[in-house]
Amino acid sequence: MTNPVLEQYNTGKLIVEGTFEHLTPEQTKLLQALWTKLFDSFDKSADELKSAPLPADVAGESNASKDSSNNNRSSSAPISSRSSRQHLRAAAAPSPTSSVSSGWFGWGSSSTKAAESVEYRQLVQDVVQEESQPPEFVDQQQKQSIRSAFWHAVLCDHPDVLLLRFLRARKWQVDDALDMLLKCLRWRIDEELDRVVWQGEGPLNLALMRRGIGAVHKTDRIGQPVLHIPVKLNDPKAQPSDHMIDFTVYLMEVARVVLHPPAEKVCLVFDTTDMSLSNMDWTFFRTFLHYLEHYYPECLGLVLIYNASWVFNGLWKLIRPLLDPVVASKVHFLGSREEIKQFIDPKNLPKHFGGKEKFSYEYPMPQPGENSAMFDSVARQAALDRRAEACEKLEEVTKKWTLEKDSQEIDQERDQAARDLVAASKELDRYVRARTLYHRLGVIGDDLTVNWKNS
Repeated sequence: MTNPVLEQYNTGKLIVEGTFEHLTPEQTKLLQALWTKLFDSFDKSADELKSAPLPADVAGESNASKDSSNNNRSSSAPISSRSSRQHLRAAAAPSPTSSVSSGWFGWGSSSTKAAESVEYRQLVQDVVQEESQPPEFVDQQQKQSIRSAFWHAVLCDHPDVLLLRFLRARKWQVDDALDMLLKCLRWRIDEELDRVVWQGEGPLNLALMRRGIGAVHKTDRIGQPVLHIPVKLNDPKAQPSDHMIDFTVYLMEVARVVLHPPAEKVCLVFDTTDMSLSNMDWTFFRTFLHYLEHYYPECLGLVLIYNASWVFNGLWKLIRPLLDPVVASKVHFLGSREEIKQFIDPKNLPKHFGGKEKFSYEYPMPQPGENSAMFDSVARQAALDRRAEACEKLEEVTKKWTLEKDSQEIDQERDQAARDLVAASKELDRYVRARTLYHRLGVIGDDLTVNWKNS
């Protein structure tokens, strides 16, 4: 049977059915139905929402950590939330006997030396000049409605792009898609994604940023951004496991900036060259899969496992049953440099894969003044007001669009309202998002255009 994911690379044609601007009449009706049900929920408090629970084994580890670190913790936020992890981080200072990360079934567990090292908990913001950092984040959304949570989650996307991800992930079952979306909104609140975008790389582990465990570099043959993951650089004992989760959430939010229709997904390249069991972290891997499946649906285009060793082949037997069948169908093993060239053009491929790119990851540190726009509170408020107005306009015309079917006039009005929202969101971005390494490299412009020539 032909694998449609792989067939895209044979034909050079990206699968676009069911994506933005590529809907059948029936799919359009289902999108309208999802909007209608979402509108019915808009005025409810987001406090009523619940996120998708972590896998039992991962949740068990997290709860054990919670109990051992702080038996009197009173917060109602789940242990997987950012606030919970930061609480544990402060309560659980490293000790000579502490076990820092479980590794894969215990492999790769931390050593006393790692737990005591300065680099273990050192953050980017600990070593850069104060002038390079954004102003202090002030959370003004303590009590959110589902409406505000949704428009925050949209960021700079066309909102249809976001909703269609959940519809496709739930096989076009509207109620299931809505339930999944609402769980995602709750998780984004718990994870304080507004804070993540605002603070940028400052709160991230410095050694982790310098290692380059996940770097977005150019595109594959069908235009999908490529995320390179050299597995041998993953050292579970080199930083607290929650630092790895923070980095992953940050990376996923950065990836959203470079995903534009029709290329709405990423190509992951896992380079398993010289990897060992000590490079695998079970808790992190399960959490990553959970986030990808529940909170970033339909963002994964292809997974290339390059130069799989006997170690990884053995682990794959344990990993595969954990994967959703759709995700598993996107995993492809490569044994040679020639094979990877079928998926990534040599001009976009680093030399160590047999390509022509001289790419070598280096982390450019935050620079003084790069976040100066974020200190302009007057301009930020004006941009916030313009975006809020654009949200209201799109909401108004979308309600008409769901009621008056097949109206070309309303379609055109809604298209313009959506373009206005995207433009207002991009204008706001510089005032609410700290610059990233991809801004410093020139891959992401101030207007959020993407220039892969600079990657």
